[in-house]
Amino acid sequence: MNKSSDRFNNFGFSLIQSLQSPQQPNMLISPASVEIALGMVYAGATEQTADAISQTLGLNKNSREGALEDLADLQSTLVKPQEGVTLKLANGVWIDESIILQEQFSSDLAKTFKTTFESLRFSDPKTLARINDWVSRETEGKISDLLEAPPSPPMFLADAIYFHASWSNPFEKQANREQPFHLADGSSSRVNMMRQTGFFRYAKAPGYEVVALPYVHKRFGMYCFLPDQNVDSVIPQLRKASWSELSSALRPVQGSVSLPKFRVKYGVILNKALSKLGMGIAFDGSRAQFGRMINAPNRLFIGSVIHKTYLEVDEEGSTAAAATGVQMRATAIMQPGNGFDLVFDRPFLVAIADDESGTILFLGIIGDPKE
Repeated sequence: MNKSSDRFNNFGFSLIQSLQSPQQPNMLISPASVEIALGMVYAGATEQTADAISQTLGLNKNSREGALEDLADLQSTLVKPQEGVTLKLANGVWIDESIILQEQFSSDLAKTFKTTFESLRFSDPKTLARINDWVSRETEGKISDLLEAPPSPPMFLADAIYFHASWSNPFEKQANREQPFHLADGSSSRVNMMRQTGFFRYAKAPGYEVVALPYVHKRFGMYCFLPDQNVDSVIPQLRKASWSELSSALRPVQGSVSLPKFRVKYGVILNKALSKLGMGIAFDGSRAQFGRMINAPNRLFIGSVIHKTYLEVDEEGSTAAAATGVQMRATAIMQPGNGFDLVFDRPFLVAIADDESGTILFLGIIGDPKE
């Protein structure tokens, strides 16, 4: 694990906190996907805009080269193959054929993010399908409609992540029980609850308990946080904590875990949340500075940041996918417990993390497994 992973993860907790809404019981973001998509945008930013993106994402503040190195390390760590785990990460940039990219910008994207480029006519009705087909292919069909309307010139950038892994110890289907899940509004719904007993990495902290469910070969795991009261009180704590210290504080403890089967699909425009976290200048057509991107007199700014995710958890394991699209526009500490019995029968947090690099791939609030 390294400090850059802690900075990236802090961004993820900050982002999900700024997105929280009582109207939306389930939320799921991929901090890694958003980080990399906006990292590509950062490569074309200058001056205060570059500083604002760097600070929001938790990039290396010392230099552009150091920040891009952090992002390259993040990407290269995640794409290392491992038997029994599928983890795919892809980056693409689509440029209107009237535009020429600056050489340094395209070089940074190719070197840092292994980005593919395609020049086409944005006015062509087929452009929408080409981008959506790319995202669908890279996410194994889990996200098929990242864009719901054709992109605008001059450029659209996208990142896609697909993750699939089996549990190290699968849940036995015969142990499943139907039982109530207590919703935040005081009502309840019946859910199919999986259960298993054994030794798990576990910790009890002020305000919550956490257990790590490892995937096969144990490099990746799903961390499930059960609040004593509500999710709202836990996220600020996790946001302030160092993920590397938090995860290393878990100790093997014998206990049982009851976890509902669930499937979550989530989509959101991140403009407001990112502006709230300090990136507002990048969305301002009169102030944004992206002078490293294209050879044109027009001022570029971010029109929208689209984020869509998918997560399915069952007895065998987990399948997750995420895609982040950036539409560029031109102006005109915890202590180990002594035994536990965790029943996730009320809103809880989940985080799928790479324990080798300390990177959180997916981060979610499960407020209603049946939603």
